[in-house]
Amino acid sequence: MVEYFGFLAPVLVALGLYLYLLLEEYRKKIRFLEVKIDALIKHTGIEFDDTTLVPVEVSKAIKAGHRLKAIRLYRKITGASLKEASEIVDALVKNT
Repeated sequence: MVEYFGFLAPVLVALGLYLYLLLEEYRKKIRFLEVKIDALIKHTGIEFDDTTLVPVEVSKAIKAGHRLKAIRLYRKITGASLKEASEIVDALVKNT
């Protein structure tokens, strides 16, 4: 059994590293596509309602009057930039 662990440990570490790098590559590709879609929406003047995509925790923070907490939660959950999160939360506060 010990012989197998000596062989499997490096294999599992290498596999984990490979999967992590693959995941990071997909995250970058998804973010790139999001930026392109945002640019297309802005360029074409399409109205897009982000309120349906807001996590429940963010909505609760906005309803409770905690704007900064809502921004922090939105960034943590979605991975958005500070500017993007601020714009979305400000739009939600304005509509509330």
